[in-house]
Amino acid sequence: MTINKPYRWTRFHPVLQIVLFVSIFEVNAQPLTGVITFDELLAHKVTRQLQWVDLKGENRMLDVIEIQIPITDTIKRMTLEFEQKNYHYNSVWLTPRVVVLHSMDLDDLRQSLEQSSLLHDSIPPSWGLLSKAGSLPNGAHFIIDKDGTIYCLTPPLSKDGKTVSYERTNHQWFIRRHQDANPLAIGIENVTPANGDFTDLSEAQITANAQLIRWLMWFENGQIKEITSHHQYNDEQFLDRILGTTNLRHHLKPYRTTGRKDVGDAVLDRIIEKIGK
Repeated sequence: MTINKPYRWTRFHPVLQIVLFVSIFEVNAQPLTGVITFDELLAHKVTRQLQWVDLKGENRMLDVIEIQIPITDTIKRMTLEFEQKNYHYNSVWLTPRVVVLHSMDLDDLRQSLEQSSLLHDSIPPSWGLLSKAGSLPNGAHFIIDKDGTIYCLTPPLSKDGKTVSYERTNHQWFIRRHQDANPLAIGIENVTPANGDFTDLSEAQITANAQLIRWLMWFENGQIKEITSHHQYNDEQFLDRILGTTNLRHHLKPYRTTGRKDVGDAVLDRIIEKIGK
């Protein structure tokens, strides 16, 4: 299968990147209201062994630990409002066409989930452009730890939306706000050291990302056309091209977050090379 590799981007000044990062993660105002705690997530974890078939017709296995973040009625309402406002997209369900790779410069799994608003019901007003675009909390479909362990935060649901379903012909993905809540993108986060880098994924993570994406490409029956890195979405023309594949547009561009580095060109190249193998 051919994977379209998006074009390069213009790098932002390091000071701008630091300022943007601080503005996003500085939480000095109101405390976040949790929908679930990190310990509760782990207490209800489920280990999944997903079977799929590669291009040679050989059976493969992928180990995933499911720690499902609840989707409340409030989150459903906020998601629909966000999609309508930002994209004129009238659904909370993804049309998977793209995988977006991210990283969290927050050191470990607990910190990554607790400090990013993934476990909460809103983004604090102090989070700058993110909150101006809407209070829908951040989210992701998967997060990969430094040792390569794959955690599923937002598992696919049956088409009636009632149960978790890894059936290839009976599933749908809920939209998560991982890159402006792009309604075409499955989001994969990566835990990285708290050093301001955002590109320093471990060897185990690079391999795990490639394995997960290969499964996703099979699971979505060839509908995923591009593997991308968060930093590429700094470029508005890039976002327009991605959305243009389904005639979507971003209607609140002044409130988009830019200046991101994760996961960077070099890491993206290595993951795509491993996917090809």
